[in-house]
Amino acid sequence: MTDTTSTTPRTEMTQTTEVADMLSTLRAIPGLRRAWPAGRDSEPASASIECVDGRGHLRAGHVTVGGAPDLLPYASDPALPALSRQLTGRLVVHRAGRRAVVMETSRVRKIVRPHKAASLVRAHTTAASVLQVTGLRTPRILGNGDDVVDLEMLPGRSLDELGDAGLPGWQRLTETWSLLGDREADLPVHGPRQEAQVLQRWLASARHYGLIDQQDLLHEQVVDTCLSLTEASGVHVLTHRDLHDGQLLWDGTDLSLLDLDTAAMAEAALDLGNLWAHADLMAVRGRIGPEAHARVRGLLDDLARTLPLTEQRLETYYRSSALRLVFVHAFRPAAHQWLPIWVRHCLADASPFMPLDLTNDWNDS
Repeated sequence: MTDTTSTTPRTEMTQTTEVADMLSTLRAIPGLRRAWPAGRDSEPASASIECVDGRGHLRAGHVTVGGAPDLLPYASDPALPALSRQLTGRLVVHRAGRRAVVMETSRVRKIVRPHKAASLVRAHTTAASVLQVTGLRTPRILGNGDDVVDLEMLPGRSLDELGDAGLPGWQRLTETWSLLGDREADLPVHGPRQEAQVLQRWLASARHYGLIDQQDLLHEQVVDTCLSLTEASGVHVLTHRDLHDGQLLWDGTDLSLLDLDTAAMAEAALDLGNLWAHADLMAVRGRIGPEAHARVRGLLDDLARTLPLTEQRLETYYRSSALRLVFVHAFRPAAHQWLPIWVRHCLADASPFMPLDLTNDWNDS
């Protein structure tokens, strides 16, 4: 007979040990840049990693709890046959078995698994055509193959990198994004149910790998947010689906929008909620000063008034994005310096209209 009174504490103790072990494992990897869940059901727990080796080369691979990193050779990946060590540019992204990005002099080469390029081209072309009405620049497709898409290199620096100096770019975005109106496009639908599934998957991964504190409280927030997502729905419009400060380049004249691969028909609150959550996260991370952040919030509030959305839907999608960002960044050890502040924000019923408390009076995990 199983003694349930003793099983629960033992289970919690095991999970706590796994938390420390996976976090310690990731922290011990030299040059670690990013990490992702390799699979919620993998035993022992395994993470996909991207790091910079001693030669300055970007390397991709996997690591299991307590183990040493298993890295692929530089610019090599059996699942990405188009990736070659005979690079003519700089490898800037490599997620093992998934994708890679090479920056060349006048183009950006995206490398994906065989037979995957066509869907990227279709989404990019469709979204770029509709986005022309905004005046935002999007990269032209210079060529593509079965597993490669070559894109025009666009000028500028990301709004994330620019920080306070990016305010004119934020201004441009809020002046032009509303021009999309309720335009439609032949793109996949990403409705409330799909958004809830994304959030639930990230929560499940974070719990499986045990990289977050306050798991039960965060779980309650996710449940409430998913209920709010699916209890209603607004009109569907063209959305980027991953709109944030890192996707927007400002060169002092033009604002460019990158990565149209995931464009979809969704509620306008999806993009604005995600963008607003990332803008608030910039403040938490110290990437933008208080005055500039307040100005960005004001601009986004102005934009919200011009879009086909309600305040309630904006708050719901904002909260979904904010919670997802907890779980995404939990896989990146450097983020644990500021992550408690963001978790506290989420547990306080995160809202784009609620002031941010940037004090960190929690003990870091």
